Amino acid sequence: MPELKEIKKLAEKHIKCLEETNLDEIARDTSFVQRSTNKVSGSDFLELMTIEHFDEATISLEGLCDVLRRKSINVDISPQALNAKINSKEAVSFLKKTLENIYTDQVRPKQEKIPIELLESFQNVYIQDSTQIELNEHLSEEFKGSGGSASKSSLKIDLLYDVTNHTLKEVSITDGTYPDQKNGSNILKELQEGDLIIRDLGYFVVSVIEEIDCKGVFYLSRLFKGANVYLSPEFESEAIDLPAYVSEKIGNRSCMDMEVYIGAERAWSRLICYRAPEHVINERRRKARKAAQKKGKSLSREDLEWLSYSFYITNVKVEIWPAEIIGTIYRIRWQIELIFKQWKQLFQIDVMKGARSERIRCLIYGRLIMINIVTGLYALSVWYCRVVLRREVSGVKLIQWLRRKGCLCESIVKNRISELIEDLIKSLPKGLLKQKRRRKTTLELIDEEIDFIESFG
Repeated sequence: MPELKEIKKLAEKHIKCLEETNLDEIARDTSFVQRSTNKVSGSDFLELMTIEHFDEATISLEGLCDVLRRKSINVDISPQALNAKINSKEAVSFLKKTLENIYTDQVRPKQEKIPIELLESFQNVYIQDSTQIELNEHLSEEFKGSGGSASKSSLKIDLLYDVTNHTLKEVSITDGTYPDQKNGSNILKELQEGDLIIRDLGYFVVSVIEEIDCKGVFYLSRLFKGANVYLSPEFESEAIDLPAYVSEKIGNRSCMDMEVYIGAERAWSRLICYRAPEHVINERRRKARKAAQKKGKSLSREDLEWLSYSFYITNVKVEIWPAEIIGTIYRIRWQIELIFKQWKQLFQIDVMKGARSERIRCLIYGRLIMINIVTGLYALSVWYCRVVLRREVSGVKLIQWLRRKGCLCESIVKNRISELIEDLIKSLPKGLLKQKRRRKTTLELIDEEIDFIESFG
């Protein structure tokens, strides 16, 4: 099968950066290994911080030393010496450089994008979000936390994810207090004309939205409740009471499409308003009241009216996206929530033991290297299932399959990725697909161009 041959070549190329000769060169370049008599080579150290943590996130230093001894009788290092290695700036540089090399050589089929008709007008389609990981409070100087009931120390992982190529475009690591809005501005350098960026309210900054539009990049976002909305670009015009205005104009329709100007900048945008189904409104209000009560507050009439609608803004023209399906397309943003959930459940990226920042960074980079490898295999599986099998792969089932009996780890160590891919392709239709259910998946809703209001069922 031509597709399978292409997939195998790409996967082998992707894993090539993890070959011993390449890793040892990176180790020398970053001064992690400074002489040939070093007890721990670059490839050995990478294996300890990736593969050995894949199956056991909290493996002890003694356990890691035992792994090295079993690999080679000539390697005998004490837990104290290994600990010093892990807590070094050189170790951090080595793992970071290895991760960067994987970024530049990510797997994608020759046909490239996963075919999704409503997204084919764009060069690349990105979603962005962040997740936080609590750390030992002794790390609060470098990784500040929110304090209060939360940890005094935490780090934030901000992810820019390409949903049509299924690759990690950009991952940044900051302290837990670093604002999402700054990360939203920082990734502008990654966006090119014709790209689409979809993200949540945490990144909402009118000046950044305006800059995105000026670059010829498309955006889709929910509307921030505190943003002023105008019907005219004239600076003398007054902001409208949006829920009241929509309530008056929408009539019997469930959807309304407007041209508006947002914020002090008067940035032009399409504004799409949906009147939510009654059961959705009631549930939103119930949750909002509960959240307000916890803070000792109550909801105003304006708050309750706002919850009757869903508001989205975009600069994508109506000829490409009719108003009725924009909310449905936005649902694809939730994929990034599932990604973070998998990172925590299956890669245990939130299990960070240690009181030294170098150790934490080594653990993070090690996890991200494994995540990149698995994401590459996932991208190939998604493409194969969609193009060849006309089905959707289950990310959870795939990762569980890769972990079973050390399947992935053994293939990397023994350089048997080609055989792993063959086995994976055969296994996909036998138990790694999403089950067919009455409730449609996000991709099915988008493929069938289901109206947003109808998608609530």
